[in-house]
Amino acid sequence: MRLPVRLFVSAFIFAASACGSSTSSSGGGGGGGGGGGCTSTSSQITIADFNFAPSCTTVPLNTTVTWTNNGPATHTTTSDGTGWDSGQLAVNATYQHQFTTAGSFPYHCTNHTYLYPGFVGTIVVTP
Repeated sequence: MRLPVRLFVSAFIFAASACGSSTSSSGGGGGGGGGGGCTSTSSQITIADFNFAPSCTTVPLNTTVTWTNNGPATHTTTSDGTGWDSGQLAVNATYQHQFTTAGSFPYHCTNHTYLYPGFVGTIVVTP
């Protein structure tokens, strides 16, 4: 009887962790589709529980975005293309990057890409 319960709980956790994540990208700074799904306009991003919050945000050109690692482990914020790489961010550390080009910029945590494929985000910069 315990095995079906474990399978159900495992399936539920797997399904819940997949919600809101995206594995597609149009490459080279693409993805995000010009902000179609980004409802946040915050320039402050929190890294916690192996995700970025908000995972997608829209900011005006020349905005400096700040990531703060409130997670339980060391993390990174790394552009999928050329752009930025925070290096290792210890717990409570911050990293800032100024966006001087309009576009859609997907990023990820290099430390946890394989364990948490949904540990990604997108910055949409408007002109």
